[in-house]
Amino acid sequence: MLVTKIQIRSFRNIAEEEICFNERFNILHGANGQGKTSILEAIYLLGTMKSFRLARTPDLISWNTPYSVVEGWVQRDGVRREIALYLGREGRKARIDRKPVVRLADFFGAVNAVVFSPEEIGMVRGGPELRRRYLDRAIFSGDLGYLLLYHEYQRLLKQRNAFLKRGERAGLDIWTDQLAEAGARLMAKRLEYLANLEPLVRHFYRQIADGAEEAGLAYRPHHLSPGEMADDGKGALLRLYADHAEEELRRGSTVVGPHRDDVEFALNGRVIRHHGSQGQQRSFVLALKMAEIDYLERLHGAPPVLLLDDISSELDRQRNANLMAFLRERRMQVFITTTDVSSLRLEGIDTRASFHVSRGTVTLC
Repeated sequence: MLVTKIQIRSFRNIAEEEICFNERFNILHGANGQGKTSILEAIYLLGTMKSFRLARTPDLISWNTPYSVVEGWVQRDGVRREIALYLGREGRKARIDRKPVVRLADFFGAVNAVVFSPEEIGMVRGGPELRRRYLDRAIFSGDLGYLLLYHEYQRLLKQRNAFLKRGERAGLDIWTDQLAEAGARLMAKRLEYLANLEPLVRHFYRQIADGAEEAGLAYRPHHLSPGEMADDGKGALLRLYADHAEEELRRGSTVVGPHRDDVEFALNGRVIRHHGSQGQQRSFVLALKMAEIDYLERLHGAPPVLLLDDISSELDRQRNANLMAFLRERRMQVFITTTDVSSLRLEGIDTRASFHVSRGTVTLC
C-alpha cells in the first residue's frame, strides 16, 4: 500500500500544497506549529475520514475559509485509486475515483494507517477513555464492520440516555435490550482483537527490553469479568443494567457498559500505569505499535502506512534505533515528522525523501 501523492487545500494552516511521496521513508521536518502534523492528519483522514487528534470538522478548516479539500492518490494490490475528501461546515463528503461515496463502508479500506504520536504515549497514564479510543481505532483498521457496530452502539446509547434523562420507564426495556445486544457484540470484538494482539506485544516488548520483562494486555469490562462476557455477553449486560437501574434513573444516563470499559497494560503482571517507569511506558507503546503493524500486515497481506508524529522527542536513542531496525525489515511506507532530523536513526535507509515545512509551505529538500 502506498500513498503516492496528496493535495491539500485550506486545511489547518496549509493554504494549498501538492506533495509527491517516496515509496519508503518520508521525513517532514521544521519547527513546531508549522504544519507537519497536519500533513499526517490529512493522510489519516484519507483512510478513516477521522482525525487522529481530538478535532471537530470546523477545527480542520483553515481560518476564514468555507471548506477544506484533501485529495490523495494511492496504490494497493496494483490498483491506483484517487480519494477526495471535502470538509465543510455542514460535514464531510467523499469521492473515490471521482464518484460520490454513498455508503461509508465503500470509503474505508483504500488506506490502512497506523499512528504513533506523543498522545499515544500519554494514554498509558491517562484515563480509560484514551485507551478505549485507541482500541476502537485499532480494531477498525482491520475490521471495517466494527465502525458500523460502534456507531450503532452509540446511537442506541444516546436513545436510552434520552429515556433515562426524562425519567421514563415505559419503553426503556426495548432500548436496554438492544443496547445489551450491540454492547455484547462490541465487547466480543474487543476481546478477540486483544487476544490476537497480546502475543505480538509480548514478542516485540521482549525484543525491546532484551527479554527482561513480560508485557501483557487485558480487557477490563466495567463491573464485569471477561469470563462473564465470554459465557453470555448480552445476559451479563442485562443483569448489570438491572443492578444499576435506580442509579441510572437518578443520574439520567447509562452508567455501566462498554463505553466505560478499560484496557490494562501490564509488565510482569503489574499495571504499568501505576508501577511502570517512563522508559517502560514508552517501550510498551512502541511494542504495541509494532504489534499493530504486524497484525495488519498478516491480516491484509500488506503492511499499513505508518505515521510517526514527533516520536524522536519521546523515544531515547536506543528505542529510536529499535524502531528503525523494525521498519527497515518491512517494505512499508513511513511518514515521520521531527524538529531535528539528526535525532533520527536513518543509517542504512537510502530510499527516502525529505521535506521542510514552514508556515504551511512544503519544500522538497
